[in-house]
Amino acid sequence: MSTNQSDEGRPNRETEPVPEEEPVPDEKFGAKEGRLIYLRPADEKELGRVVAARGGYKSVPHLLREYLSRSLIPRIREGRCFPGRLLAETTGRASSGASGKSPTGGKSPAGDSAGNQSRTKLQLGLESWAPVEAAARALTGALRRLEERRAREGGAGALPFCRCGEAEVVRAAAREIAIWSRGGPPELFSQESACRWLGPSREDSAKEGASRREPGREPPHQVLPILPGRERGGKPVQYYITESAKKRLKSKGAQLGQTGSDLARRATRMLIRRVEEAPAEALRHITEDSSLYREPREGETSGFQVYLAVKTKRRVERAVARLNQRPGRGDRLGQLDVLQAAARLAIEAPDEKMRPPLPGASG
Repeated sequence: MSTNQSDEGRPNRETEPVPEEEPVPDEKFGAKEGRLIYLRPADEKELGRVVAARGGYKSVPHLLREYLSRSLIPRIREGRCFPGRLLAETTGRASSGASGKSPTGGKSPAGDSAGNQSRTKLQLGLESWAPVEAAARALTGALRRLEERRAREGGAGALPFCRCGEAEVVRAAAREIAIWSRGGPPELFSQESACRWLGPSREDSAKEGASRREPGREPPHQVLPILPGRERGGKPVQYYITESAKKRLKSKGAQLGQTGSDLARRATRMLIRRVEEAPAEALRHITEDSSLYREPREGETSGFQVYLAVKTKRRVERAVARLNQRPGRGDRLGQLDVLQAAARLAIEAPDEKMRPPLPGASG
């Protein structure tokens, strides 16, 4: 770990409040404090690919907020991250967030050549930066203890001591997502096995892997793959629910930074898994009456229309067939019953269950 940095690259100087005249396009839900964070262009590109492919995330800042609060910050708080590795990957000439200016406002020697050309800035808004700042303090404390132990006992590691700031925490989240998106391990800074990604040859390996995959590379975990000759992916299905239910579904999606369709798709997959793992429980949910449902009107061709992945559509059909084969079944179920029950599950399930899966997690 190299800790020799100029003032321009020090973590505690690498976040700046977003000027009042600059809008923060991502912040639609609630007041958020915006700051400028500098990322590696390659990492930001990978985050954009994850947002476009995975579904449930409306923007790169939204993805970072979720990943920070649900994955990286809890691991830092619990002491499950390697601070030296994290700092080495998020600071220094190649990856630091310096803006090309010195702390006194003058131009730094590395301003244009090592600054603006090697980094891209992102406006990130958080309702509170306190958890990020607390995580940075925890990492700094761990680094201080590590350096003090090395000073007493000897061993690799340069002095003087280097602090970790909130910019490094955000960049670490971006780095973990980007490495996972390129085929690396999830939770990069928490895994001993991830050392191969952080060795001297990691950049060459990453470039080699990217060059092999880039021309025909599909985004990771693509939600609705587009088949040849089709304008969009998936198969359209109708969820026949009331207008008030539609509003509740869309409102819940907006509160979670998603769309009603995102929630309906996720709930449909959840219900299918329940049919496969606990069919009796799933059947009780599907056959319950609800004021959220409505019958299709004669001649009507659309309800709340959602596009499901072809694979998911087939799983719905198999789930219906499986339930109808259960002994003692009287009235036969149809796809409509399962889809209505999935929409109700999306509306009634706790918010935490309806959040999109994090990069590196299944879902």
